Order: sequence, then structure tokens, then C-alpha cells
Amino acid sequence: MSERRSDRDRRVCFVRHNYFPAELSVRREAETLVRNGYDVSMICLRGEDEKSFEMVDGVSIHRMPVGHKRGRILRYLFEYNAFFVLASVKLLWMHLRRPFGFIQVNTMPDYLVFVATIPKLLGARVVLHMHEPMPELYGTMFPKPYHAPIISLIKLSEKLSLKFANHALTVTREMRENFGRRGADINNITVIVNVPDEKRFRKKVYWERIDELAEQKRERRRQGIFKVITHGAIEFRYGQDTIVESLSRVRERVPGIEFRLLGNGAYLDNVLALARELKVDDRVKYLGYVSFDEMINELLFADVGVVPMKSNPYSNLVHTNKMYEFIALCRPVIATRLSSVSSYFPDDSVVYYEPGNADDLADKFYSVFAHPEEVESRVKKATEIYETYRWDRESKKYLGVYQGLTGRSRQETAST
Repeated sequence: MSERRSDRDRRVCFVRHNYFPAELSVRREAETLVRNGYDVSMICLRGEDEKSFEMVDGVSIHRMPVGHKRGRILRYLFEYNAFFVLASVKLLWMHLRRPFGFIQVNTMPDYLVFVATIPKLLGARVVLHMHEPMPELYGTMFPKPYHAPIISLIKLSEKLSLKFANHALTVTREMRENFGRRGADINNITVIVNVPDEKRFRKKVYWERIDELAEQKRERRRQGIFKVITHGAIEFRYGQDTIVESLSRVRERVPGIEFRLLGNGAYLDNVLALARELKVDDRVKYLGYVSFDEMINELLFADVGVVPMKSNPYSNLVHTNKMYEFIALCRPVIATRLSSVSSYFPDDSVVYYEPGNADDLADKFYSVFAHPEEVESRVKKATEIYETYRWDRESKKYLGVYQGLTGRSRQETAST
């Protein structure tokens, strides 16, 4: 019995309402388990032209015929519930054929964890990775008063989901404390900082490319060109409009400033319309959704990366992974002053501006442009802090959760 349990404890199934392997944070976790001897499966969404089943880097991927589109609450509910039903059936079928020792569910939504109800009754351990604080996020996305009952249901779902899981993971101390204020046992929640995979975001990986860009950057500097970049989802809450507003206030002081915008999202048209309205559209270069290689080139070539999130109950609990991608590549960072970020990175490591304040952001652009030596000092400090959160360190905590639950399950098996 103990030998069968031991074999089973090496089998893990992820369930995630997203695409794989496109989502790097979940890919990083799955590959970490594979490298450490686990047999890993993944149940996820299926994008256009993707296979329903394939193996990628040792992970068995099972894709459900559900896609993701941003929209109103009813659209999200349809997606979440369709995926919940299909994933529940698929997971149960896989578990009955070859039992899993662990089911890891990465939110959103929180209630997705209940796809593991029957496997848990049959002995599987459930790890719930709380990527987002759903009540705060939905309150930010849908702030109308009549949504209050929905927010109450989301809070109840969060509470029940955390109670159901054998152990939970989250991404900041602030999120763990927030769960605690709503009644969760914070001793059962481990913080795993959402840093990028070092195979893909590590400056030393790109030395040759950096050397190639160095002379171009020196020449560009002599010409007064100053490239600002942000990448990822383009949504109101992510604050790209504040960058556009700041361009109209700083263009006289930094005539060569250029804002390079990567990604896509529901707020894109608004951002580009604002640039035209403020007559800075010649300073805004929208590059769309580019390949990973192109994105790396853009990040390395930029003079500063901006993390412009607006301040709200959601943003003051989380970190954006994009900030860590800048830091991992030793790029200077200008970020909104949020409590969740400033508690990890002090003022001597990141250049902060006040939330939503385009004048302050314009001043910070000029300061970074005019004082490169001070900027380099901040980059060095941010890198030192980042070293304490690198994935090779965070992954040990992550694996420790599985090892701890494995030991507990063996003790329970022995006692019965």
C-alpha cells in the first residue's frame, strides 16, 4: 500500500482556465515539478489551431473545447461554468484510470477548485493557487452598485475554496493577509512570489543580443531618443492612459521620448484615441501582440519599463509579473506607488510616481532621462532584492508544499 501511495504521490494534475503553454507562470510551475520527478498533466483551455492533446516539455496537455474572450459578467460566467463542467468530467475520468496524488487548481475562478471534489474524496490532495483576489478584481472591473450581491457571492466562494483545499498558494504577503482578514487560516497559505522563469527572463541569457544593441543605444542616446515601454494586457485598470497623458507634459523637456506599447486588450482603442486627442500619437508606437523573441528585444532596447497600474483595492494587493520581467533583465522601472509593491521594493530601487498623476509621471520620465547614473544605482538595488525572490529560491518553497503534503498523506495512510 505504501509503495502504491508513493507512486501516486508523484502524479499531479493542474487545472487552469487559461491556455498552456502560453501562460508562463503555470508553465514554470509544471516544468519545475517535471524536473523534480513528477508525472504532470494539465487540463486547460483550447485555443484556435491547438491540439486537444499533446506533450510539451514533459507535461501531458488535455485541452477542453472552451476559449477565452474578455467581456461582461455573463460572458465570464459562461466560460467559467462551461470549463468547470468539462474539466470536472475529464479530471474524474483521468483520476479513475490512473489516480493522482495531487490536483493543483490555479485560479481564476476560485470555485474551480471544486472540480477536484470526487478525486479528493478518493484520496487526492488539493493545492489551490490563488493568483488573484477575485472580490477586489471584480469590484474594480464591474464597479456598479448592483454588482454588490455578486461580490458577496465571490467572497463566499473564496472562503469555501480556501477551506476546501489542503493547502493554498498566493503571490504576495498582502494577499495572504487579506485572505486572513476574511477568515482564512493564513498558516495554510504559502506566498510564492510570481517571478518569471529564469530560462526565459535572465539577462545573462541574452549577452550577445545586449552587446549587439549597446552601440545602437549609445547612438540613440546621443540623439536624445528616450524609449519608454510597457507590455501586457491593455485595460483601464493597468493605466496605460496615464503614460499617454504624461507624454503631453514632458515632450518639451524630452523631445525624443517615445512610448512603445505591446499587447492587446479592451482599452486599446481608448488609449490610442487619447494619444490622438492630446496630439502625441506620433510619440506612441503600438506594436501589437508580438512574439516572445520580439518582446525580449523590445524590453532590452528600452530605456525604462513602466508599470502604470491605477490604485484600487485590487492593485494594492498584487504585483504585476511585468515588473519582475523588467527587473530580471536589469531594466530600470518606473511604477505606480502601491502598498503591495513598495513593501517589497523601497524608493532606492524603483522610481515611483503617484497613482494616476500624469504630471508626476512626466517629472519621473525627465528625471530618469537626465540622471542615468542614479537610475543605474536603482537598477543595482532592485536586482539585489530580486535575487532573494528568484525562481530557483521560490521554487524550493513551492516544492516544499508538495513534500510537506506528501509526508502528511503517508502518515495518514500509515495510521489507517
